[in-house]
Amino acid sequence: MKPIRFYIAMISARFSYFALKMIGRNATHLPGVIAVTIYPEVLKYLEISENFIAVTGTNGKTSTTNMIVAFLEDQKVDLVANLIGSNIEGGIISALLTSTSFFGKNKKEMAVLEIDERASLRIFPYIQPKVLAVTNLFRDSYSRNAHIDYIVETLETSIPKTSNLILNGDDILTSQLSIENKRKYFSIAPLEDELEVKDSIIQDTPYCPKCHYPLTYDFQRHHHIGKVHCENCGFSNEEADFQIIEVNENIIKLKEKDNIYEYKNTTENLTDNYNKLAAISVLREIGYQHKTIQAYFNNLKTVESRFDEIIVDSRRYVTILAKDQNPVANSRVFDFIKGQTAWNKTTIVIMNEAHGYTKTVNFAENTAWLYDANFEYLNSPNIQKIYCVGSRAYDYQSRLVLAGIAESKIVATKSKPKLKEDFDTVIILHSTKNIDDAFSYRNKLINKGDQL
Repeated sequence: MKPIRFYIAMISARFSYFALKMIGRNATHLPGVIAVTIYPEVLKYLEISENFIAVTGTNGKTSTTNMIVAFLEDQKVDLVANLIGSNIEGGIISALLTSTSFFGKNKKEMAVLEIDERASLRIFPYIQPKVLAVTNLFRDSYSRNAHIDYIVETLETSIPKTSNLILNGDDILTSQLSIENKRKYFSIAPLEDELEVKDSIIQDTPYCPKCHYPLTYDFQRHHHIGKVHCENCGFSNEEADFQIIEVNENIIKLKEKDNIYEYKNTTENLTDNYNKLAAISVLREIGYQHKTIQAYFNNLKTVESRFDEIIVDSRRYVTILAKDQNPVANSRVFDFIKGQTAWNKTTIVIMNEAHGYTKTVNFAENTAWLYDANFEYLNSPNIQKIYCVGSRAYDYQSRLVLAGIAESKIVATKSKPKLKEDFDTVIILHSTKNIDDAFSYRNKLINKGDQL
């Protein structure tokens, strides 16, 4: 029999859900917070489909989850997901409130949930995913996940032994998680003409995870992502079950066992292909055939809030999500920009900070992450101007100067700038908190030029 506090929690949470909906709010977090405040073990009695897929990891979990959900919805699967809600305990409970009866009986065929790495400790003891995908593991926000060993230990402690794991085989931290669990690996092989990135500031795994001898990188894609071996004990990457072996302008070739499958290439960013590969690997694990997956994924495009590019009057306008206070995600964005040699006379507008550039600085925000991110990649002759916008403008300006970028190229400003210089490409780097404002600013640039 369920405890009386569980019923009180359900009544209170559902009342708040309907009240929030009546005033036009999404109700994607607060009802769950109310429920868990009243009864901390509410997830123990809130049912979920046995076909439960979870996605976690430092970077890419939102994009990977979105692709899995979009595909399954296209296949008419009746599911619950937390696409617009939070990925911590309150958001997960709020999502399950929409997939259950008034007192918690499951009504959905499947559940696909993005789970924050730290929140896994509070979620997985009660609801165990049948399939768990881990995209990668890096140090993240200094206020939450700054130490990689802490993140790894958290997941090691929380991952259920019954979950089938889909792991990034190019990440030796991810691939070594919960070694006794059933698992499969996805990987991208070193590609033709692909350059190694050996100068990443963050190098979290210089030593063998087995014997702690210095690792040898046979191919270093960036940070600790790549192909390694240990001269002392013989440790190396696991053999991939799903591996991209070739990428060209139009086609991705994916190898599974002895078969090659071709997918349309819709991006220039290898990070996007890692996310796509993770999603495909999950869908293969739950039984979908490549032919069915190809039919959907070949028409897939990058989510506009992550990356969007339009050309108006021979000028390129690009918006890119530069994840809040995440040094690795920002380094990858900067490296991507560095690689776009056709983007001449580029102007960059940095509107990326944790709480949106229009709000006051949160006193607890730690700016040390700026010195873990490779701003040096923006020291390019193609980049003619960099505007640092908002309450952290001078922090960004100082970091750019330390990266060797000429002070004459950098402008720190509290408000959105007028772009008086002639440019071929303008790149707006925004955070998760000011996506709408970044698009509004871009549209004003397009429609009004520098007369903002």
